[in-house]
Amino acid sequence: MTVPYLLLFVVLLAVYLVYSAWVRLDPRYPIVAALALLIVTAVLDAAGESASSNTFAEYVFILLAGGIVLLLLDHARESRPKPARTTGSAPQVLSDHTAAQATDERKRPADQTLDGLQKEPVALVDAAGRDRDQDEQPGERQP
Repeated sequence: MTVPYLLLFVVLLAVYLVYSAWVRLDPRYPIVAALALLIVTAVLDAAGESASSNTFAEYVFILLAGGIVLLLLDHARESRPKPARTTGSAPQVLSDHTAAQATDERKRPADQTLDGLQKEPVALVDAAGRDRDQDEQPGERQP
């Protein structure tokens, strides 16, 4: 009796995909494993083991498909709006400024805008350590 390795691999990958989605592991792990297995496949094919390399190529394909499923799931999770949590107490009324600050705090640093960081403009420094009266003006000659 032969062991159905491909079926066993698919079952183990499905268990990993469910676990990874539940714990929110990095969805790129199966893709990295597929790339490493693709290198092994190329080495086996170069060594003349075409039957083994064909089997590993099937595993690579399955790993890539699993990685894409995890990436799509992660993308769907991020694009879905998060529901507001209520605590059982009366809802708080936030001013527009407080609500804007709350939404800015939840954003990633790359998503935040840079306006509002500087409330008052800073005077420009022309040349540090130099006095303006020492500069020569065109057309003026000192005796």
